[in-house]
Amino acid sequence: MEQWFDTAPDRQGSDSVKWDRYRQRDVIPMWVADMDFAVAPVIDQAIRQRVEHGVYGYAAVPDTLKQACVEWLARRWGWSISPSWLVALPAVVPGINFAVRALAEPGALAVPCPIYPPIAQVAANLQLPMQRFSVQPGQGWDLIELERACQQGAKTLLLSVPHNPIGQRFSHQQRQALAQLCQRYRVQVVSDEIHGDLILDGHGHQPLASLSEDMAQRTLTLISAGKSFNLAGLPFAFAVVANAQWRQRLKRQLLGHAPTHNVLAMVATEAAWRQGEPWLEALLQYLKGNLALIEARLAALDRVVLHRPDATTLAWIDCRQLGLDDVKGHFEQYGVGFSDGAEFGQAGFVRLNFACPRARLTHGLDRFRQAVLAV
Repeated sequence: MEQWFDTAPDRQGSDSVKWDRYRQRDVIPMWVADMDFAVAPVIDQAIRQRVEHGVYGYAAVPDTLKQACVEWLARRWGWSISPSWLVALPAVVPGINFAVRALAEPGALAVPCPIYPPIAQVAANLQLPMQRFSVQPGQGWDLIELERACQQGAKTLLLSVPHNPIGQRFSHQQRQALAQLCQRYRVQVVSDEIHGDLILDGHGHQPLASLSEDMAQRTLTLISAGKSFNLAGLPFAFAVVANAQWRQRLKRQLLGHAPTHNVLAMVATEAAWRQGEPWLEALLQYLKGNLALIEARLAALDRVVLHRPDATTLAWIDCRQLGLDDVKGHFEQYGVGFSDGAEFGQAGFVRLNFACPRARLTHGLDRFRQAVLAV
């Protein structure tokens, strides 16, 4: 574990979005949701082997990759799907937009708040009305607010499960209640489940579409190895679509709008799902240790509240009691860079990405403490 995660490559000067934000500034970047760890050795080896071939022409999605996905979902998520349900996508975020465009009648979009910003952006991208409803750490979706949105015309629900930014996994009871509401109002669901392999509370991930045949038919699930295996720079995703009509419309939407599939991204994804499980299990243990460190450090501080995540690599921290007009800017002054909660629809919070070596996390938390005590 230590050799994989305690020492990370130097990402400065590597065209990293995460690190270039603070180029030539003494600020530790802990904002965007990619890891500072090198990929699993089996992924690196698979990419090197493909590079030796030397040709990168147009590539179809190999059946072996689809089968690797089917086996991964069965083994890790307890979800049995048909390979025919899989539609290859350039990445999850464009996939969300394509999924909504492929609906015959998307209607207004219901979107939880706070939420990952590109999900909230879909309505503006597609010029559709949007209605927000609350999601609270530990409590889950506010289904009263969601029902009100459905009564006012929302026909499509956009979700992040596990939730980004608060890291909530959602209980079986919460999922069942959501499913019943969707059935009652005939709501379609686009569910971003890219963090489904990063469960930290000991429970397995249960996809919304696996709850019932009804949910399978009304839900399009977006999956990728991108977050769990740190492949954001080699994007590739699948939509899992049991509904044949929705699936065919999605394929038509992709024609002429999506690039051909990335050869190295597919190689990396298949290697992750076929051989990367030991690395992933070690990663989850390391992340649990990092989370325990955050809990211990923040417990000693007044006026900030950590909402402990069940999943993801993200810590959602309530800093409203500090009374700051610019929370993100204040922490940057003390040398640590977080995502601003306002970008997710909830000002006064910050999101901390703890997928980094423990020594770097410790340094960042020291700076966080100094920033809090200075208020």
